[in-house]
Amino acid sequence: MKPKYMQIRDELTALFEKRRYQNGQKLPTEQELVRQYHASRTTIRQTLALLEASGLIKRVHGSGSYYQGAPTDASGPAFGRTGLIGLVNFFHLEYIYPEIIRGIEDTLTQQGYSLVVANSNGDTVRQTEAVRRLLDQHVDGLILEPNRDRLLSEDHPVISLVEQSGIPLVTTHWGAENRHLSTVTIDDVHAGYTVASYLLEMGHRDIAIIYKEDNQAGYDRYLGFVQAFEDFRVPMRRDLVKIYTSADEQRDARQGYLKTAELLASGENRPTAIFFFNDQLALQGYTAIREAHLTIPGISRSSGSTILILPIWPTPR
Repeated sequence: MKPKYMQIRDELTALFEKRRYQNGQKLPTEQELVRQYHASRTTIRQTLALLEASGLIKRVHGSGSYYQGAPTDASGPAFGRTGLIGLVNFFHLEYIYPEIIRGIEDTLTQQGYSLVVANSNGDTVRQTEAVRRLLDQHVDGLILEPNRDRLLSEDHPVISLVEQSGIPLVTTHWGAENRHLSTVTIDDVHAGYTVASYLLEMGHRDIAIIYKEDNQAGYDRYLGFVQAFEDFRVPMRRDLVKIYTSADEQRDARQGYLKTAELLASGENRPTAIFFFNDQLALQGYTAIREAHLTIPGISRSSGSTILILPIWPTPR
């Protein structure tokens, strides 16, 4: 399904094609469009930015938006635009990002655009500066994977910067508590629920989970994990919930290893299964399990990057 601002763009374009507007005719105000389409002001501004980029409308500061007639060339970026799309993410040369960036670039190339990439290196201040530099290059749109995304709010300086520019903004994994933004995500609550349900159905009760608290995907998977215990009416051991933050990760990147070792040090009270919220944690956890002379008879992978390690047995001596 298309983002809300693109759906509204298509509806307005259809009205233009049906000649419901004459050249130079003023469009409804932003507030009127907000009420008409049950959308946020940010979404409407993104819609208007797309229409202006295509040459269909002209926005006049302090006056409003006016229909200009059909664009002279709809085969690529509109005249007067840069043809550049900016991308700000964590580490563009590590982990899963090279493949993701390749897919974004292939799609943009097909539409006649070029990609400009800036990584924030996990730093919130650097993220804001990266966005500002891309806006200074007059990019036509921006894709953003926010740092510490669960803790960000709609009054974050990045949002103010993009809003002032009037260009479209699409985020990743930043939709649960910021629904006024266009975002691309998966149902992480369902992912966590599926994993926990699977383990509970197998008979496990002492199930641990390790996740990053200020990461939206990690927190949502934890919510689904908790919901499964409630639905199965099984008490959840809070001592088996191991949390870390981006700050912890900056101090020591081996959080999967450290948290797993902590769980395994509890002797007879250790878990029979561990749910790692992503594969990097699971690989680190595997090292700790091996060093504890335990074996893993099976590893299951589910729900995108969700990892299950089941169950943990002593290594025969």
